[in-house]
Amino acid sequence: MDDTTPRPQKPARAPRTRLPALAGILAALFLLAGILVFALGPREDASFGWFSYAPLSDTVFVPGMHFLTTAQILGWLLLALAACAATFWAGLKAGRRSR
Repeated sequence: MDDTTPRPQKPARAPRTRLPALAGILAALFLLAGILVFALGPREDASFGWFSYAPLSDTVFVPGMHFLTTAQILGWLLLALAACAATFWAGLKAGRRSR
């Protein structure tokens, strides 16, 4: 009996070389975006909060305490995402080296 029927081939595994590069690029982009938000964001301090309300007076209950503006919160969030992506990238690089 002649066995000339083609066998189904297994799909080739895609190389995982793009994942570390993508993580590194994302880390760099998040870092750049976070720095730009801090550099170009508004410079004034936010003055709001329930405990800084003084009816009919200009006194401050907590002197020297400043709140974060929306731009500062976004900047810190982007920097935290950059740190997470950089850690992921470093873990992928270290894991690839041990194989």
